[in-house]
Formats: sequence, structure tokens, C-alpha cells
Amino acid sequence: MKKALYILSLILPITTATAQNISYGEYMERVLQNNIALTARKMDIEIAGAAVTGSQVYNDPSLALTYTNNEDWSKGLGQGIEFELSRTFTFGVRRSRIDLAESERVQTVALLEEYLRNFRADATIAYLEHLRAGMLFEETAEIYNDLSEVASNDSLRYMRGDIAQSDWLESRMAQGIAKNAMLAAEAEQRNTAIKLGYYMGDVNNAEQLSGIGSLTITEQAAPLEHYTKTALEHRADLVVALANADIAVAAQKFNNACRRPELDVVLGATYNIADPDFTTIKAGVAVPLKFSNLNKGERLMDELLVKQANIGIEDARLMVTADVMQAYNNFRYATKQSETFSSAMLGDMQKVVESKRKAYEMGEIPFLDYLIVQRNESEMRSEYINALFGKAVAWVELQRATGVGLEYGTMQIAE
Repeated sequence: MKKALYILSLILPITTATAQNISYGEYMERVLQNNIALTARKMDIEIAGAAVTGSQVYNDPSLALTYTNNEDWSKGLGQGIEFELSRTFTFGVRRSRIDLAESERVQTVALLEEYLRNFRADATIAYLEHLRAGMLFEETAEIYNDLSEVASNDSLRYMRGDIAQSDWLESRMAQGIAKNAMLAAEAEQRNTAIKLGYYMGDVNNAEQLSGIGSLTITEQAAPLEHYTKTALEHRADLVVALANADIAVAAQKFNNACRRPELDVVLGATYNIADPDFTTIKAGVAVPLKFSNLNKGERLMDELLVKQANIGIEDARLMVTADVMQAYNNFRYATKQSETFSSAMLGDMQKVVESKRKAYEMGEIPFLDYLIVQRNESEMRSEYINALFGKAVAWVELQRATGVGLEYGTMQIAE
């Protein structure tokens, strides 16, 4: 069974002449290409690769040149020039150092995947926040337009003497309150657009961005076991935990190799200026006495680090399972919350508002009765928008917990 997230092209654009419409797919493509923080994190892979290359070096030899003179300078006796070439040979240190660097490279790749898992989800939620802000702005703008029309009509009615001054003032105050709410919603819409610009790596003119899509998510949750199994197979943080265990083992092998006896090889020649002059050639080896190995503290530390890393794997598995269970429950409850609203319910509430407005304009009810009904209808629509947003975010969080990446408008959960 395939589960996918679709960001559909349904939302109204920002009410500006220079609005730049951008779909979720276009947005994510620009995010993955241009985000500055992501670009910097991707360099970790190259750095880790360079570290592997650097770990392949051999020990450098040493070259020494010595001049000696132990007699009177005027006699030119007892003078000598000594050349010496030496090198330390280790056994298994280079190979274990390469293995350690390679394990760290694998960990770096897993860390980048883990970063991308959260990064894609956060960028998607930012886009959903912008869609919600746009919908709330449209809602507050509609209320402001309605109350502005009522206030304008009440001004004429007051001049004709059809209503009292208090009714006219009440409608004007309601209009002012609605305008403030609309301005606050517009500011929030622009701020969320700037956030989109940040994710795309360019905030210039970001306020003019307008997401196109819908918060409506039609997907239904599959059985919990499906998501848990997928998460245990795909979560990058679990791969990181496995990589940590590999690094601990590789570090243990590297430290063991460093404790092995080394071999210092020396080749040299001394030219002595005497009567007659002569040349001395020497060769030798030196084996350090590793009395420090009698201290078992470092060996014990390496063993404990390996055990700790293995325990970390079990903790990571448990954390993955808990994350999936929590995200699964949140999505189920968010779905139930969104289902408490219906288009019929919202339509009926709109009809009630319209009838109350007509009743007020005919002088049958006071203005406050109409205003209360309109505010109730506005709160219901806002709760409906927030419920849709909550379900969409819960769906993204479920996929984040599952460990499958989000990109280009459709996020596939499993085969």
C-alpha cells in the first residue's frame, strides 16, 4: 500500500499585485538547492572523505646531519660529519587508523541523512504554516470587508435617522477591531513568507511569496506496525547509533594497535677528518619497552565504550518506536478533530450570519446580536483552519518519525 502527502493547488494568493506564487514542489526544490545551512552541512561529507585520505599516510622518516669537533681547530683533527636516517615502523596502526576514519565517514553520512530528515520536515511545516496564515488572512479580510460594508450602511442610516448613534458607533468600533485583526493576520502571513525565503536561501522580496496549495489531507493512517517496521528500516538516527558502535570498535582496534611494540630502524654514516681520515657506517634497531601497557585502564575504557555504544543501539530502537507511536496517535486524534467540522456545518453557520445581518439591517435585532453570531462563525472557521493545519502537521510528523524523506510535493511512506 502506498501512502503519500499531496499539497494541492487550491489556496488563494496573497492580495498583492506583485505576489510570487510558489508551489510546494518548487519551494522544496529551491530549498534543497539553495539553503545555506544545508549547503554547509553537505560539506561534512567532503571533510570526512578528506579525513579518510589523510589517514592513509605512512610514518615520515627522519634525517639528521651532525658536525663534531673535539680538538684544536688549528690542527684540523677530531672533526667529523655524521649523517643519520631513521624511521619508526608500526604494526597495524595505519590499517586500523584507516578503518576508524572510514567508520567516522559512514557516521557523517548518516548524520547528514538524519539532518535532512528533520530539515525536510521542518521546511514542509514552514510551508504549511504559510498556507494557514494565508487562509486566516483571507478569513479576517472577509470579516473586515463585511463589517466595513455594515459600518458604511449604518453611517447612511444614522444620517437618515433610521438608527441610533450608539448602533452606528458600535459598528464603527467593530470595523476597527476587525481591521486590527486583519493587519495582524497580514503581518503573520508576511512573516511566514520570510521564513520560506530563509529556507530557500534568499529573503529579498520574500514577503511577496505566496504558497499555492491546500491544508486538506485525505490520507488515512495505516496500521501502527507498518510505520514501526518502516521506521526501524529507514530512520537515519538508528543508522547513526550503529555507526557509533562501529566507531567504538574501530577505536578499540586502533588503540590496541598503538599499544603494540614499535620498531625504530636507524642507518647512518660518519666521516671523520683525521690522519688518515676514515668513514664509519652504522645500522641499528630500537624496540621501545611498553611498560605502560601494564596499566589496564585504557583497555578497560575501550571495552566500556564499546558496551556503551551497543546499549545506545537498543536505546535508539526504543526511541524510534516511541516516536512512531506518539506521532501515530497525534495523527489519529488530529484526524478526529478535523472530522468534527463539515462543509455543511460551515455553510449553515454562514447562512445564520447572513440572516442575522438582514435582520439587523431591517431593525429587528440590535447590532450586538449580529456581531456575536458573526464572531462565532469566524471562530469556527479559524478552528477549522487550525484543525486542518494540525492534521497536516501531524501527517508530516508521522512521516518524520517513519524516517522517509519529504520532497517535491509528494512524500511516499512505504511500498
